[in-house]
Amino acid sequence: MIPAVIVALALCLWPRKYTAVFVYERPLAESQYSVLLQRFYSQENLDKIAGRLREQGLADYAGRLDRARFRQSFDKLIRFEVSPMYPRRLQTTDPATSLQISNFQAGLLLVRVFGDSEQEVLKASAIVMGNIEDVLPLYDIRNDLKESLQRHRRLAAEIEDTRFTLTLDLEKEQAKLGKLQAVEGVASEGAQQGIVLQFNDVEGSHQFLPLSYQLRAVQSRIIELEETLAGDARKYAFYLQVLDLNGRLLNQIEQNVLTYSTSQQFLDSLREQLQACEKTDETALTDYLKSYIRKTENLVLVNTRAGERPVIYPVGRGVARNSGLTFAVSLMAAMLAAVLSEYRRC
Repeated sequence: MIPAVIVALALCLWPRKYTAVFVYERPLAESQYSVLLQRFYSQENLDKIAGRLREQGLADYAGRLDRARFRQSFDKLIRFEVSPMYPRRLQTTDPATSLQISNFQAGLLLVRVFGDSEQEVLKASAIVMGNIEDVLPLYDIRNDLKESLQRHRRLAAEIEDTRFTLTLDLEKEQAKLGKLQAVEGVASEGAQQGIVLQFNDVEGSHQFLPLSYQLRAVQSRIIELEETLAGDARKYAFYLQVLDLNGRLLNQIEQNVLTYSTSQQFLDSLREQLQACEKTDETALTDYLKSYIRKTENLVLVNTRAGERPVIYPVGRGVARNSGLTFAVSLMAAMLAAVLSEYRRC
């Protein structure tokens, strides 16, 4: 029983650990949860957290974080959990079951921060939660900007792809109009003046209409093509403006990811650009910036925790459990030693 007593005394006299739990009502698929962990435990992000910890006088905690980084044992300092847990990947041939497993989303994200004292947990959790709520959203903003760049490049490419065809169609209709006008000047309608034809598909059969009607149809087609080209030109100029703006914003985000910049600072810079844009006559770009600011604010609001100041409580020591386990192991070892000792005496 001596080892069990020693373990019990050591556990009782050992300094207590404290923890705080932060809860986020955030639906997360398993892939999104893996990406979140990868971002949080990335080299550049841990460097930001360690730097902030040292600034707040938590050099010892920052040192433990650096040591945990090399051992990949973060659970004693920061632990992420989801509720409900993700189902295990089963070997199933049922497409419906496989789809349900893939589409499963956890409803809650829990973050536990551990420390040696209530004050240490309070300071460390403020830094960790600030990182999750203000720094990690920059990665979501960066992905959104990249998707926006891809989308507007595709839209601009579609206009470039159809511009040549529309121009050829316009030239064709203009040539057709000139020739029809020439025919109208020399042709005599004669007895056809009183004839009225009806077609179910006027668009596909307008060549059989009277010449004056054909002229109107071609003129209508020319107007439609000209308006389409003019609208595409305005869209194309707008897409180029958006691509230039998003490119500059992406460069800004790439620089901010490497420093301790926050999503709120990025939003403030967007509002400054909006004020500068409102002073010009670029209404379309101003509306786009307003819409983009609201989308970015939504990305940031996703990382809002359920409670502002969670309770910091001591971690259970498990004295009875560990002492009982030590007693059982010691008893088994003592019995084995006694049996071997009797065997040697015999």
